[in-house]
Amino acid sequence: MQPPMPFEICRALTQLTRQLLGAGERETHTHVLAKGQVYRVVVSLEPVPADQLHDVIHRYL
Repeated sequence: MQPPMPFEICRALTQLTRQLLGAGERETHTHVLAKGQVYRVVVSLEPVPADQLHDVIHRYL
C-alpha cells in the first residue's frame, strides 16, 4: 500500500481533474521543469466503477 499523499497534492490533483473534465478532456501529456530537471507528465482520468467505490473509499480510511 502506498503512503498517503499530502493534502496539498490531493487538492492540486482534484483541481486539475476538474479543469480537465471541464474542458472535455480525460487525459493530457505535457512537460514540466522542476528542481532543474525536465519531467514528462501524463495524466489519465479513469472513472471508478460503482461496485469498486467501497474498496476505494476504505483505502483512504
